[in-house]
Amino acid sequence: MGQVGDGRSQREHRRWLATNQRKARRSPVWTTEQLLAEAVEGRVAERFGGSDELEQFSRDELLEGAQQVLARPQAAERTPAARPLGRRLLAAQWTLLLEHVELPDNPAVLEPCAGGSDPVVVALDVLFGDRATYATINLNRKLAGELMQRAKSLALEIHLIEDDAQSLSTYFDDATFDCVCLHHAVNDILQTAVAGLRGMDTRDIDWWPTERRMIEWLGEQHQEDGLASVGLPELKTILDGAARALRPGGAMCFDHWTWEYHLGLDWFPGELFNGLIPLAREVARSLSVPLEEITPEGLDRQWWMVLRRR
Repeated sequence: MGQVGDGRSQREHRRWLATNQRKARRSPVWTTEQLLAEAVEGRVAERFGGSDELEQFSRDELLEGAQQVLARPQAAERTPAARPLGRRLLAAQWTLLLEHVELPDNPAVLEPCAGGSDPVVVALDVLFGDRATYATINLNRKLAGELMQRAKSLALEIHLIEDDAQSLSTYFDDATFDCVCLHHAVNDILQTAVAGLRGMDTRDIDWWPTERRMIEWLGEQHQEDGLASVGLPELKTILDGAARALRPGGAMCFDHWTWEYHLGLDWFPGELFNGLIPLAREVARSLSVPLEEITPEGLDRQWWMVLRRR
């Protein structure tokens, strides 16, 4: 790949990247304006190729839309620009975060439970193209198909394993990956565990029409025993396998968010969903592999977490 997204040669881009990584260690990972520029005009924008008609919006409309999308809990999409910005801004966040953690030139990256969401694969394609190795262990077949469809135009090659992430250690040796990414995955892990206990086959279901029932079950289980009997054991198994699959010095990156709208629904366990990253942080402290939290300055630790394997 002779050119990177903004037209620099690879050598020039690496020099530019190194300079900006040094700056990043002294400053917040991003601002709203930086994310918007990356999403609309920069490297991330090129991966979307005008598919969402953002050119019709003014700069002020785009900024207002970005502020809504980036709010946590995420504000309702009251402006037309917010919806098409959503995927782009997620990819921009992951691009700048993975840039910040300083992956090697040819990184190996694992994403358990990616579902159909593509910000991590877009970010890796932006930063590395076909120089990165990417694997996902993804249980739900329909969502896995959506991910593959979204990624088909990217240079990044995807290795897809259709299985429960609890089986991660049967597929990968210890110290295989430079980075593990869990994008909005903690809730999916917990929902899958609780749904499985109640007899639901989460491999072949149509996820989105079924998700409310899974979330209701999750809330009931949380009320019953705080997920001690089902949910937390499965999360610990997956995080432990992911941590062991990391090379020493490798990073494990998490994000999560909730929708402002959902928090007002009587069936939605808002307190639990607002606390899923702190919950995962507690689980991570109990793993067999020692991890150190290195969440960058400026990221809200309620919604983001970055761990380094010692």
